[in-house]
Amino acid sequence: MKPLADLTFYNVDYGRMETPWSLNSVLYHGLSSLPINVATEIILEGGLKPPSEQRLALAVTLFENMQGSLTSGRSPTTVKGSYQVLRSFYAWADDSYRDMTTHTIEKNFLDWTDWMFDKCRGNRSAQENAFSRATRIGSVIDAVLDRDRRIMSFSRLRKMRVKKSWGKSSDKVDIEGLFKMGAALTDLCESLSEETIYGSLPAILNFRTGETIEHWSKLISEDKLKGNWHKFGASLKKREAWIADKSWRTRFPLMNLRIEAEILIFVAQTQANLSQVLPMLNGKFSYQSHNGGYHCKRIYKDRREGEVEFNIYSEYRTHFEAYLKWRNAIYPEDGLLFPLKSHFQRTVTNSPNFNATRKILEKLQVPYITPRNLRLAKINWLLRKTRDPEITAEMGQHEEATLLRTYEQPHHQAAASELSRYHQRHDPAFAPPGPGVCIEPTPSNVLDAAKGTPKADCVNPAGCLHCQHQRDIADLDHVWSLVTYRYLKSLELAAHRPTRSAREKHPAQLTMDVLTGKLDKFKRTPEFVSWVDESLIRIEEGNYHPKWDGFVKLMEIRK
Repeated sequence: MKPLADLTFYNVDYGRMETPWSLNSVLYHGLSSLPINVATEIILEGGLKPPSEQRLALAVTLFENMQGSLTSGRSPTTVKGSYQVLRSFYAWADDSYRDMTTHTIEKNFLDWTDWMFDKCRGNRSAQENAFSRATRIGSVIDAVLDRDRRIMSFSRLRKMRVKKSWGKSSDKVDIEGLFKMGAALTDLCESLSEETIYGSLPAILNFRTGETIEHWSKLISEDKLKGNWHKFGASLKKREAWIADKSWRTRFPLMNLRIEAEILIFVAQTQANLSQVLPMLNGKFSYQSHNGGYHCKRIYKDRREGEVEFNIYSEYRTHFEAYLKWRNAIYPEDGLLFPLKSHFQRTVTNSPNFNATRKILEKLQVPYITPRNLRLAKINWLLRKTRDPEITAEMGQHEEATLLRTYEQPHHQAAASELSRYHQRHDPAFAPPGPGVCIEPTPSNVLDAAKGTPKADCVNPAGCLHCQHQRDIADLDHVWSLVTYRYLKSLELAAHRPTRSAREKHPAQLTMDVLTGKLDKFKRTPEFVSWVDESLIRIEEGNYHPKWDGFVKLMEIRK
């Protein structure tokens, strides 16, 4: 028996064993909570009560909206996510005995978001997941009902603020993890040569750290088998037959393992999206030198013309060509550049979860980095190295605005360097070690300086004071600093025990003379006299300027 309405998505590529997506289950109460293959079988068997016209009208409208998204070129993965969440929304409504029509869907949606809000309260990860799920359905409802205001604005679910780390340690860990994973993936690819894949089992994976891992290619390893039953009779023959069989049936886990590793390396090198990499076609490639690397073009009918497929670095070319040679020997007839294959015959649009690679990295205690984060890390590394968003955006194959809004991440060291360069370029004042300010951080002795005067430098306060680039500031704080520093030098001079042969003035005395001259100039200006008097009173009370307070107290203790 045919369903009342056929709401199946036919314009999607499916695997051999994959049940087509369908909204037929939402027409009937209670079917949305079942797996799609079970729900489809029940509908085809017939005997279900026909749905109401209003429920049918809403389901058809939702189906047409998603179908239109696929037709307009939207990612099938994105549409599939919305389709799955929509079925779970219907399942919740069925469990709550709610009717799903064009008149009730808005209230049902808000009640559903309230239910999720209460369920995930206090769990940040669950809140983020709930907001993401609700946003998917909310956008569909807005489009279907032609709403002027987003329905999510009425929901209690809110987008969680993303806290980005500015610490040095987080950046260092990310980079270290990136290189560790890259080294492990490279070793994995080199270990899985054609000879290893078609050789005897277990295949031995060797890593530069000295570690080795045995891979049995879907065969249970001997150390995990209990007893000796596998060493005799039919069990022994089955194991020997599996090891002796060197066809795709027994060796595809090893093939897929290397292809997974090659995909991750390729994404890290080219900054390409995983959705772009999976459907790439195999072929012969030409290499055109470009900016320290190569433009790679696919050769078509022995012609080198054509669009650039991707860009790679010169160091990666050798590895990539070795992979192409291996890949063409393993899959000479397959058309994909990265032919991940299994008995389920996955579709090109179905992104792999990289479970095989994850297990190997877990055994090596190496952190796994997702393709998206690999791309993100490489783009940020390029941005820091080139310091040119336009070039980085071109290499990352997206708009400059998208790069700065979505991909750029804060980096402590880069930010500190940029701030330092900015202040050096735009701030005319240099924070000197002595009192006052500096107009040019290049030490230069005062003309006609007395013999024994401290040499001008940007390190010591006295050397700073005897530099011709030092300038005074017309405020009370600066005068207080001058008076306190003069008192400090007087303590230093009092602790000095001159020898009979000493004829020149002590450097501390010369510094005090300069400070006294500066204070006399302040006294000769009527508006500054009160500052000098106030500063002298503070010194008598033991109230020293914070810049010199610690030094004064140390000298007083010494005295």
